[in-house]
Amino acid sequence: MSLSKILQSHDILSSIRGRTYDEIKGILLEKSSEYYEKNPEEGDTIKHNLESFGLPSDANTIKRVQENIIFHYAEKILPLAGTPKQLADFVKNRIDLSQAKDQLEEAMRKGSVLAAVSHFGAVECTIPALSYLNIPTNAVLKFSTQNFSDRIHDFANAMEESGMFAPIKFIEIGKPQLNSAFLMARVLDRKEVLFTVFDEETPHSIPVRLFNKKVLGGAGLDRLLKIAHRNVTILNVFMIRTGDNIKMRLVPVDIKVENMAQVMFSNLQSVLEEHYEQWYFLHENIPFVD
Repeated sequence: MSLSKILQSHDILSSIRGRTYDEIKGILLEKSSEYYEKNPEEGDTIKHNLESFGLPSDANTIKRVQENIIFHYAEKILPLAGTPKQLADFVKNRIDLSQAKDQLEEAMRKGSVLAAVSHFGAVECTIPALSYLNIPTNAVLKFSTQNFSDRIHDFANAMEESGMFAPIKFIEIGKPQLNSAFLMARVLDRKEVLFTVFDEETPHSIPVRLFNKKVLGGAGLDRLLKIAHRNVTILNVFMIRTGDNIKMRLVPVDIKVENMAQVMFSNLQSVLEEHYEQWYFLHENIPFVD
């Protein structure tokens, strides 16, 4: 069983009920240490990717990458540990939205927002943070298990009913008879936020440069924007872990830029140069072009 499915299993999701974020991290770190010990090839993949990008690849760096992978899962399942009030307190007390708040509100006054994110840092906290700022958010996601999907949908409804969060809707990639591209374009016709990733490989990805390598990226977002009809503000959103807290950083992307995918990956690189251990994809088989 993959680490992803282990950390989102029924047993884990049941054990976190009533736990704090720090307690959840402790539980997942213990589970993952057993997994990494039995699967040393996971560390080998991280080492290979770090070396390919010309980044440090010593044992301590590999461990830091693995720890940040676990933090990613802790942030992902955090909403299922408590109540909407507890999640609101987490966002209020541990996520610094001071620089992003005015930027987002100005963008929303103009029209819709494409929040283009990467698998970096506390990306799983982006949706709760946007919703906490009273911004209706539509998230393009693919859930690992149906159980997790059902529970997240239920909690999103509870968040809205609490009055502390704006509505959250999901566009689930891979579901039969679901035209996700059409639904994404429809969101951009409304004054809402579309949350989607730009660093995944899809049939519409193109070669882009990251550090000294070419990889496939962009996820076809340039094609999506060609069929959007209203004013759209494009923002790369990075949730940077800073000790025990998180800081939201927004980087605008010109909608008229010629090579949008490359601009987004250049923005990603500027963040990775300081915090490369927080890039989740370092433990994956990265789609190198050359």
